[in-house]
Parts: sequence; C-alpha cells; structure tokens
Amino acid sequence: MDTQTSPQSICLNCRVLVELVDLSGEAEPREFSIVGTRQADFKSSLLDENTPLGRLLLGHHAGETIPYRVGDLTEVRILAVQAGEGAVPSDAAAKRRQAVQKASVQSEITNQMIFATASGSKWGNYDVDVDKLLKDEEEE
Repeated sequence: MDTQTSPQSICLNCRVLVELVDLSGEAEPREFSIVGTRQADFKSSLLDENTPLGRLLLGHHAGETIPYRVGDLTEVRILAVQAGEGAVPSDAAAKRRQAVQKASVQSEITNQMIFATASGSKWGNYDVDVDKLLKDEEEE
C-alpha cells in the first residue's frame, strides 16, 4: 500500500497502514484490514472492528495521529487508507479454530509428557501415545 493522504475515512473492510509508536518513540508499521468479529484473525492482518485499536481507528483518515495508550504504546499514526477491494477471506475463523485446536493438542501432549516423567520416576513407565493424539486432531 502506498503511503498517502486520502480523504477516505476508515470503515469496515478498509485496508489501513499505520505506525504504532511506543514510549521510546520507536514506530512499528502495521498493515491490516478492519473486519467483523467472525472474520478477524490478527495473524492474517484482519483486525476485529471491536478491538480497542479497531474502534479507535474507525472514522479517522490518513494523516491523522491519534493518542493510544495501551501497554507501552502512546499513539497511532495513520499513513494510508484504502477502501475495501472485495470480500475478506471467509475462512479466517476456520483457520483460527484450526490453530486453537492444534495448540490444544500440543498442550495435551506436553501435559502427558510431564505426567509420564513424574509418574515414571515413582510408579514405573507411562507411555504417551503421541500418534493417537495427533490422529485425533486430524479427525476433528
């Protein structure tokens, strides 16, 4: 996205280029689309309109600097706004659910390995069936 001042105000499905400025003055550029909750996936640059940052940006224009005091951030500079160019991927929520499921399986494997280590030293061997856990993940 080209950095430019535009009369376009930020609305749902807009593509936005911003700089997040922290306490030290460092600016981190971020680009994302403002979307509804069901489509949101921050890793895919799809920002939920109902997040604090999403709510803050709505209605503003490129060229504005808005105070934003969250964590170590102090302000948001809006560099460019581009009208939505079409539908946002509808599979974002499904991808998010899949990532959560994968994390859940990995957590269960870790928990069972910790248990196996602890119980093995006290009561003997306990084998973690990692293949079964991964197969269960694929079936869901």
